[in-house]
Amino acid sequence: MRIQPKKIMCAVDFSDFSHLILSYGRDLAAEFDAKLYVCHILSDMVMLSSHGQAYIASNEIAEERFKNANSLLDDLIKKHGIDAQILVSQGHPADEITQIVKEETIDLVIAATHGGSGIKRFLIGSVTDRLVKTLTCPLLVLHAQEDHPSFPDLFKIPLQRILVGCDFSPESSLAFEYALSLAQEFQAELHLAHVLRPEKHIELTTADYIKIQEGDYLGWNRSDFLELQKTTTDEEWDRRDSLFKRIKLQLSHMVPEDSRNWCTPVITLLEGQPYNELIDYAQTKKIDMIVLGIHGHGLLEKFLVGSTTDRVISHSDCPVLAVRKRD
Repeated sequence: MRIQPKKIMCAVDFSDFSHLILSYGRDLAAEFDAKLYVCHILSDMVMLSSHGQAYIASNEIAEERFKNANSLLDDLIKKHGIDAQILVSQGHPADEITQIVKEETIDLVIAATHGGSGIKRFLIGSVTDRLVKTLTCPLLVLHAQEDHPSFPDLFKIPLQRILVGCDFSPESSLAFEYALSLAQEFQAELHLAHVLRPEKHIELTTADYIKIQEGDYLGWNRSDFLELQKTTTDEEWDRRDSLFKRIKLQLSHMVPEDSRNWCTPVITLLEGQPYNELIDYAQTKKIDMIVLGIHGHGLLEKFLVGSTTDRVISHSDCPVLAVRKRD
């Protein structure tokens, strides 16, 4: 199924990195023929009286702040020749962005984290974590590094190599659909990766695992894959190379035949902590975007889920697209 977002929203904070967000918004909107929104969230303003008492800013001051924010956004999009709808709200960034997404039925949000504690941040810590958990649409998180204090005007976004984490769950299948659609739009190289934990041996003899039969193994389900983490004997562990080949075959079959006319998938298996392996692979292969599914918590966190996505977003220098199913 081809994914085509029709409403894309850029969340900007007027820092030197705003152009980075707008560059991705402009190019993605152009490729998918989507409507572009540019959003800014004003923080709640508390003022101090001459006696040191706190009070909420007056309506006149609040209106002036909204007016200034709208004016700045208008100047920003005009400067870069972008056709976009302006949205300004006030409150907690994550909560306000989540509410706007619901009201405007946004299909994709683009935001940036700023590296280094010395730079004023828009999405940091609990805000990013909260957005990942509350947004009902995919979130593309860009990373602005501290050693690059400013950027030039809009540029053509680099999107030649896309990495998608695959654990054969419904959520990672959705992430794969996004990655495949992006690869098609941008004619990018598509890397499919599955991560196994080396300290967790693999059970090959359980009857509930893959139904061993001749041909391709297209009938795997989530409960089957959970059995991969069981302890096994040394003799069975010696047979893991055969299993790895079967997993690679399963990954290969995820790419439709008609997509192979323009896409040659790169299949890889990694061993270790999922977030470390994905980040290292992205750096080694010069990946331009990582796409991961968001599952939730509990047992699923043993795979490419929950905390793995959070950690990849926090530690990767590469843009990360976190995908979840709409409610």
